[in-house]
Amino acid sequence: MIKKRGQVTVFIIIGIVLLAGIIIYFLIAQRTGIIIPKPTISEPETYIEKCARDAASDAIDVMLPQGGWIAPKHYMIYKNDTIQFLCYTNLYYKTCTNQEPMYIEHLEKEITTAITEKIDRCFNELKSGLTDEGYSVDMGNMNISTYLSTGIVRINIDRKFSMTRNQESRNFDKFKTVFNSPLYKLGVTALEIANQEAKYCNFEYVGFMLLYPEYSIDKKFTGSGTNVTKFYFIKDVYSGKQLNIAVRSCAFPEGF
Repeated sequence: MIKKRGQVTVFIIIGIVLLAGIIIYFLIAQRTGIIIPKPTISEPETYIEKCARDAASDAIDVMLPQGGWIAPKHYMIYKNDTIQFLCYTNLYYKTCTNQEPMYIEHLEKEITTAITEKIDRCFNELKSGLTDEGYSVDMGNMNISTYLSTGIVRINIDRKFSMTRNQESRNFDKFKTVFNSPLYKLGVTALEIANQEAKYCNFEYVGFMLLYPEYSIDKKFTGSGTNVTKFYFIKDVYSGKQLNIAVRSCAFPEGF
């Protein structure tokens, strides 16, 4: 009997300890916010912000090695990279013509085009998930704008979005995301290279790096005669991100 009572006592103590542990866990979780969070889908702004950031980051990673294009149209290939010409002429002895004078605006439009379908898909997934949770969801038309500035990329999404369940109703009309990226400064440098090649048939990249040590620029040549091409590889030292561009300027005839 004494042994049985001892065993019962042990089980009771274990039960109390377990119960106390569970209670303490939930008390701490409530205070520290570590309770299993509600699905991100219940926070439309957070959900769309992450979607836009991921889509834009992926687009930029594709654009950088290809001269700032998702799908280059006028390019040369260097070590398996398809690199768009930013300055080009098909004439001999002539300086090149800048192919994209509004280069920063081009980069912004390229990102917007690349991410629009993905963001629309995220909105549809968001709507589907909220509907499964019992919400009634209405969406309007979508308009996306991309803005580049020093060190950042900003995505603005204009879209009316409402979610209603029982007496709860939430309405949104703007979504935005901002994240760090050296794309703007890399683009400005690429544009400076194109402009100097168009004017002087050269870009003094060594002197440029002395003035701006945050950049590492490499210059390579390929081909000969009518196919001679210069490649500039512009790297942001701090992030390691690199923008590649191609230039054909002041070419000489074969055998000159």
